Amino acid sequence: MGFLRKIIIKLVAVIFFIKNIVVKFCVRIKEFIFDDLRRALRNFEQHNGELSTCAMAFFLLISFIPVSLVIISALSFLYLSEDIAAKIYLSQIKNLLPSIQMDKLISSIDRIVYQKRYLAFVWIPFLFWWGSLVFDIVERALEFAFRIGQGRKYWKAKIRHFIIIIGISVSVVILTLFSNLIAIVKNELIYDFIERNFNDTSFLGNQLRNIIETPFLISSLFTFLVNTFLIFLLYRFVPPKKLDNSSMFKGALFSAVSYEIIKLLFSYYITEINDYTSIFGSLSMIVILMIWIWYTCFLFVFGAEMAWVFYENKTRDSSITAA
Repeated sequence: MGFLRKIIIKLVAVIFFIKNIVVKFCVRIKEFIFDDLRRALRNFEQHNGELSTCAMAFFLLISFIPVSLVIISALSFLYLSEDIAAKIYLSQIKNLLPSIQMDKLISSIDRIVYQKRYLAFVWIPFLFWWGSLVFDIVERALEFAFRIGQGRKYWKAKIRHFIIIIGISVSVVILTLFSNLIAIVKNELIYDFIERNFNDTSFLGNQLRNIIETPFLISSLFTFLVNTFLIFLLYRFVPPKKLDNSSMFKGALFSAVSYEIIKLLFSYYITEINDYTSIFGSLSMIVILMIWIWYTCFLFVFGAEMAWVFYENKTRDSSITAA
């Protein structure tokens, strides 16, 4: 009886422990929905977040085509096939965007690039300037969200933005090459070289086909992690004043998760509910792209407001604990 009683007491303790965790989780979800989101929306309205979103979306939209030209031009020097660079870039875009039929647009850009791919790099100075304008808006939006009274001086901010653009560009190239290792391996000469020299090697020979058959889920997870990391870096290094890393990471995680959820819902909407092609015809892709870029910018700015809310919650909890 004594042994059975101890088991029952431990079982009851475990049940109460799980119950407390579930109750705390439900309370936190309720606070998040009815308190945190409401405060973030109020701050978003007070800080003219809509204007920041629209301005950011405008400069990103007009930069899309020249950025695509430069990226495909850079990739075209790394691959032997004339169309593989565009296919790789298209696969990257499809991971980031909802279900948009961009094959025709990318193939058109591909034809332009391979006719005169060196001329695509003429866009680079303009991209730097447009990118600096985007970061001007980003910095201003983050200054409002993070309650920063005085920003950096104009040229100091510009130089910093140029450095950030270079860093992001290098990171994008590295991540693109890494995520497209499969395509590089499938490149004719490299693949034949591996087959001739490493087919009998235990490590590469046995794992080569597994690498080629990497599931789509891993690619999607990798994209999600990269998005979270990039948003966190922007929150961390663009504004002159920072919050604590924990609050900024939570805000970045909120933006990245919201991005993936909205992407799924938006994909379902444009494929199953609303047929933009019947309304806008050949311009439907541009219209959908405009809408999606706006959503992306909105989630970025709203994520910054959420980071401030998380920071306020953390400061309040620390004050209560200290008292």
